[in-house]
Order: sequence, then structure tokens, then C-alpha cells
Amino acid sequence: MRMRGVKLDPEGYEVMALDRVVSLKGKRVIEIGCGDGRLTRALAERAREVVAIDPNPRDIRAARQSTPKHLKRRVRFQVATAEDLPFRDGEFAVAVFSWSL
Repeated sequence: MRMRGVKLDPEGYEVMALDRVVSLKGKRVIEIGCGDGRLTRALAERAREVVAIDPNPRDIRAARQSTPKHLKRRVRFQVATAEDLPFRDGEFAVAVFSWSL
């Protein structure tokens, strides 16, 4: 993924930092502000399930299209905002915000 000519996190530092504070193995994760799904795909490699939301329908479409087949059953993309989450309390073990605030 490139943004303005810069490759975002090519070394995988975001996920390495997350791995140091919480294990995603076997957990349901919500990613708030998933954009094009770049981080979502890395989270899905570790978690049981990732629900990734973003308010931009175009980004959600791009995220769905760029998700590899082997991860599609573990990832659900949804148009939604952080201000109005369509989920019950306690539904996720981990919440991730990256580049969202």
C-alpha cells in the first residue's frame, strides 16, 4: 500500500507493537477506521475474526476486493462510524484504532 509515494509500515512494526501488548489468537477483533484494509489483513492473520469498519463506502469496497481468498472467511467489512457502533457491548475482545483519530 502506498500513500503519497510512501509505503506504509513495510517492516510490519504496527502489528509487532500490537503483538507485544495483546495476543489476538482466537479473539474477535474490531478495527475502527480500517480504510482500505491494509492493517485488517495483518490482524486477520492472527485473530479468529476481524470486523473492520469505516465510514467511507469506497474504502470498504476496496478493502473487500483486496482481501485474499484465504482471509475472507475471517474478515467482515462494514460501513459504520466509531460514534455509532452497531454492536453490543462486550462483543469484541480487542479494539484497534490505527490512523483513525
